[in-house]
This record gives sequence, structure tokens and C-alpha cells, in this order.
Amino acid sequence: MQNQVVQKIQDKISSIMVILVLSKVLGFLKMTLIAQLFGTSRQLDLFWAAFTIPDTIFNVLVAGAVNAAIIPVFSSVFHKDGEEELNLLYGRLNVIFIGAFVFFSALFFVFAPQIGTYLIGSNALQSHLGFSGVVNPDEVVLFTQLMRVMLLSPLLLGVSSLITAYLQVRKQFFVTALSPLFYNIAMIVISLVSVKVFNYGVMGVAWSVVFGSLLHFASQIPSLLYYVKHPQGDGILVRNIKQYLNKEVFQVLKLAFPRMLGLVGEQINVVINTIISFTLSAGSLSAYKFAFSLHLFPVQIFSGAVSQVALSNMSEASAKDNKKEFEEIFNKAIRQTLFFILPVIAILLVLRLPIVRLVYGLESWWGTVTTSWCLALLTLAILAQSVVLITLRAFYALHETKLPLIATGVAIIVNIAASYYLTNFFSHYFDWRPILTQIWTQLSTFNDVGLWDVIKSFGSDVIKWSMSRNNSPAAVGGLALATSLACLTEMIISLFLINKKVKIFTYSKSIKPVLPIIWNTCFMIFGMYFIFKLSDFNLDTSRTVYIIALVIITTFYGLVSFALGCKVFRIGEFDILLGRIKEYAAPFIKKLLG
Repeated sequence: MQNQVVQKIQDKISSIMVILVLSKVLGFLKMTLIAQLFGTSRQLDLFWAAFTIPDTIFNVLVAGAVNAAIIPVFSSVFHKDGEEELNLLYGRLNVIFIGAFVFFSALFFVFAPQIGTYLIGSNALQSHLGFSGVVNPDEVVLFTQLMRVMLLSPLLLGVSSLITAYLQVRKQFFVTALSPLFYNIAMIVISLVSVKVFNYGVMGVAWSVVFGSLLHFASQIPSLLYYVKHPQGDGILVRNIKQYLNKEVFQVLKLAFPRMLGLVGEQINVVINTIISFTLSAGSLSAYKFAFSLHLFPVQIFSGAVSQVALSNMSEASAKDNKKEFEEIFNKAIRQTLFFILPVIAILLVLRLPIVRLVYGLESWWGTVTTSWCLALLTLAILAQSVVLITLRAFYALHETKLPLIATGVAIIVNIAASYYLTNFFSHYFDWRPILTQIWTQLSTFNDVGLWDVIKSFGSDVIKWSMSRNNSPAAVGGLALATSLACLTEMIISLFLINKKVKIFTYSKSIKPVLPIIWNTCFMIFGMYFIFKLSDFNLDTSRTVYIIALVIITTFYGLVSFALGCKVFRIGEFDILLGRIKEYAAPFIKKLLG
């Protein structure tokens, strides 16, 4: 019976990962299409500036609340009080959140001209949004029109997110994973048609956001109606309007509020990093953003899939007050996440330069090198964010949202301080190797001057470099490393706090099973680096075809090395993965053989 449950969970995770990969690929295609349609034009600048308002409304009001409060409370009500009470709660929350979205959207719609004048007329915010020069009245009008159109998006996405939470409690993960896929497809098609065929310009992209949100919502309606038509679910959307404020609703709002504050804090990090980036070389912010987008890929695909399933299962275990099952699900999710994440980190770390060249095709060699430099420093953030994603879900399943706020608050402080001092530190170098060379030189000569003198000298240099600004473009690496340090801080504090709440993270069950995966990844990195250098010396990497060959050869070696290491270290997750691959491949092999 337990094996059947595990198999079902693996099936869900595998299916969700496939959909998330497709969605992410379409997301990259969407960004590429928009860039090709408008380039780095003022019109596109106005679009992104206008997009920040509806995006902020959605993220603050619902995006954080879904995982932090809505799914855990839905799960608790479903398993304790039954389907009918779940349907009643769902309807009540619809009333509240739709009302909130209509109120804020209407408010911003009315004051859109004033908001536009303030946002794109403010010198500080112009710098933050990447504007230059004076904004004329026509551009304020266009900004207002774009924002008003896209204010329909948070309402549609908000209602759709509530459906997502409802369906995930019902274990309908595949359907909910399809919604972002449809969102990206709609944006690509509508943008292309409206701009190329109807010449709507950037307004066409704004409407593509609305149609993408509509398709995100509509794609989940059939699955929702299946449960609405259930005898006990009749009247789910109407009959509960009279009395929609009860203890469960207040519990959702109580749990959601700290997460909303946490999201505001995360935005502070974004603003601070952006402000600092404008004190660096031109193009530094773009390099950081490109690298940041790449580093999010494995986090969203692998950790996103695992944590999505884990949240529902942990919420169920918490509702049943089954601590042992809760602990098992949590640690299994951590192991599964690291099993997929660590090899990807190895590939990004070793092949960062050719990957950046292939993905973005930047004309500037400086931009390629700087982006790859940031990507290397962000690999630590991939690891930390993946673990934090699982840990946050564990908090949410326990109906605890205040403790994660502590970890987020400390991480904000670390990020602000580290961003300033590390950008100063790296601004003294055009490459990271001189730093290591100087450290090695000082340490290798300590017999003559004394180890303590070397330590004092190096400490003095570090303070001096951190307190002064030079002109090296490598300074932007400080933003990337600060992000990684902030994420690592949040990870450590989150794990400590979850153990204070309920002891589920231990050496024997959490750390020891992961050590073989870590060692295996280290051997993978060393081998890949050797193959990469060997191939780099023998291939003309000025041509795209050879860059592709270099990536394929090195990645293939790395994956084979990791697979063999899994057998040597007896890593159970690999056997499960191999079993799933055999199961999926068996029908195709059978057809081929005939």
C-alpha cells in the first residue's frame, strides 16, 4: 500500500515537472518575442512600468496567500469537516478576494493618471525602472492606458489562483500545472497577432496579458465544475454569500497577512539591488537580471514541482496530526529536490559561459562574461531557495506564517548590507582569479612575516576594498553573491525555526541521506570541468555549432558521471527515477519491437 502511495506521488511530480519545463520554455520564448517586436524601446519601458502595478496587486493579495494560508486551511477543513464545508469556505473566500481585487483595481483605475505622472515623472523611480530623459505627456497617457487594461489581469488571476488552491487540495495537480502553460501560449499568440497583424503596438502586449490571465482561469473551470456538480457541492458559488465571515475565513486572513508582509520585504530587496546597480557600470542591472532569470529555472521546475505536491501532503498529515508522516514527507521532499537541483547547479557552474551565450546571444562579450559571473555566484542561491521553498511549505502546512517572517526579515538586512559592501569589494577586480591569487600569495609567504601578520594584512585589505568603490565591471557580482548569502541565511534560520516548531530536521533523517548526493555532485563538477577545458581547447568556440557541441559533450559526461555515482553511493532517488523512466519508455519500446 505504501509503495502504491509513493508511486502515485512520483507520477504527480514527474507530470508536473514536464509541464513546468514546457511552461518555462514558453516563458523564455515569450520574452524573446517581445524583445524582438519592440527591442529596448521607450514603448516597452512603459509597458513594464505599467505592468508593475497589477503584478504587485496580485502578488501581495493572493500569490503569497495561496501557499501560506489558503491551501493549508482548505486541506484542514476538507479532512476534518468534509467536502461540503470546504465548498462553503471556497465560496466565502471568493466573495472576499473578488471584492478586494475589484476595490483595488477600481482605485488604481481611477487614479491611474496621477500614478503615471508620479511613477514615470519621479527621477528616483525613473532610474529604478530604467528610464532616461524627460517623459512627455503622451507617454503618461500611454502608461495610463496600459495600466488600466492590465488591471483586469489580477482579478482574473486572483480568482484562478483560488481555483488552483481548491483543486490542489483535491489532488488535481496536473490541471493546475497546465494553467501557466496556457497563460504563456495566449501571451505569445495574442502579442504576435495584435502587433504584426493589427498593428496595436505595445497595447497589444497589454491585452495579451489579459487574455493570458483569462485562459489561465478558463483552463481550470472544467475541473472545478466537476466538483461543483457533486451533490454536496451544489450552490458552491452562491448559497454561502449571506454568512461568509467565520473562523476559517479569519484564519486564512490571519495566516496570509505575515506572508504579505514578507512579500513586501522581498520587494525591498529588489529595489535596493536595483538602486545599487545604477551606481555600477552601464548594463550591470541587465546582466544581473539575465543571470537571475536563468538561476530561477531549476528552482521553479524541480523545487516548484516537489513543493507543490509536498504542501498538499504535509497539510493533510498536519490536519490528521500525524507527525511521523509529516516528517517523512518533509525530508523526502528535501532529498528529492536536492537530487535534481545539485546536478543542475553543477552544469550551470561549469558551463555558465556557453549557456549564457546560447540562451541570450548577447552581442556584447562584456555582457556575456558579466552575466556568467553573476550566474556562478547565484548557484548558491539555487540550493538555498530550493530548501527554503520546501521549508516554507512545511510552515504553511502547520498554519504558521509568522516564524518565516523572521527569517525573511534577517535575510533582507543581510542582503542590503552585503549588496553594498560586496559590490565595493568586487569593484576592485576585473576577474575573481586575482583575489584568489593574492590570498594564496599571502598565505604561501606567512613563514617569513608570520601568519598573524598575513591575516591582519588581508583583513585590512578586505575592509579597504569593501569601503571604497572602483570601476571594475565585476562589481555586479556583489549583487549576485549578496542574493546568495541572503538566501543561505534565510535557509539556515528557517530550518532552525521549523525545528523549534516541530522537530523534523535531524542529522540522521535530513542531512546524512543527502551527503552521498553532495559528494557525487562534487565528483561530477571536477570531471565536467576537465572535459570542458579539454573540449574548449580543441573546438572553435567562436562558432555556435561548436558551442552547442561543447555543452552537449560536457553535459552528457556530467550526467553519466552522476548516474554512475548514484549506483556507487546507492542513492535511492536514482533507482526511483530509473524505474519511472523504464515505465514511461516501455510502451514505446514495445511498439518499436512490435
